[in-house]
Amino acid sequence: MITMKAVRIHDFGGPEVLSLDAVPLPQPHDDEVTLKVYAASVNPVDYKVREGSSGADLPVTLGRDVSGVVELCGTRAHTLKKGDPLYAMLGNDRGGNAEYVVVKATEAAAKPQRLSHAEAAAVPLAGLTAWQGLFDHGGLKSGQRVLIHGGAGGVGHLAVQFAKAAGAFVATTVSAQDFDFVRALAPTRRSITRTSASRSLSRTSTSSSTW
Repeated sequence: MITMKAVRIHDFGGPEVLSLDAVPLPQPHDDEVTLKVYAASVNPVDYKVREGSSGADLPVTLGRDVSGVVELCGTRAHTLKKGDPLYAMLGNDRGGNAEYVVVKATEAAAKPQRLSHAEAAAVPLAGLTAWQGLFDHGGLKSGQRVLIHGGAGGVGHLAVQFAKAAGAFVATTVSAQDFDFVRALAPTRRSITRTSASRSLSRTSTSSSTW
C-alpha cells in the first residue's frame, strides 16, 4: 500500500492535538483528480474543527483550501491531465493538510499563472465567501453603493476588490494601521474611514479619507 503524510487530529483541543500520520494515498474516481498539494491555507474553521465545535468525526484531516498540481486523474476527468496546476476549496469530507488530496472537478479551477501556490491557496474559501455575500445573496450591481466592514480582513480585502471590479461605489471600515493597504486596493471613486479596533459604526472615529 502506498502511503503519504497528513496532519490529522485524533482528539479535540489545542495545537498539541495535531498529529503527522502516515495514511493511504487517496485514489480518484470518475471526475475526480488526486492533487499533489504544494500549499494549504489555515482558516478560522480549522481551529474550530480542531477544538471540537463542529462535531466532526475523528480522526480528521484539517484544511479546506489547497493549491497544487494534478498527480492522478479519474476515468471521467477528461479535461485535466497530470501536471495541471489547480486550486480548490475542498468539501467537509476531506482535508488539505496532506501531501495529496482528492479534488472533485466542481471544486477546482486552474491556478492563475500570476499567483504562487501559497498565494492561490489563500483565495478559495475567503474568495467564495466574499463573492457569495456580495453577489449571490446581496445582488450587488454596477452603480450601487456597498459598505464592507473589515476591509483589510481575509474576506474583506477580496470583497473590496470584487465590488470595485463590478462597478460599485465601495466604502469600507479599517483600523488605522491598515488604512494605506486598503486604500491601495481601490484607488478611484472609493472612500475608506479610519476606525478604532471596534467595527461598530457608533464608535467610528471622525478621521476619514475619500478619493
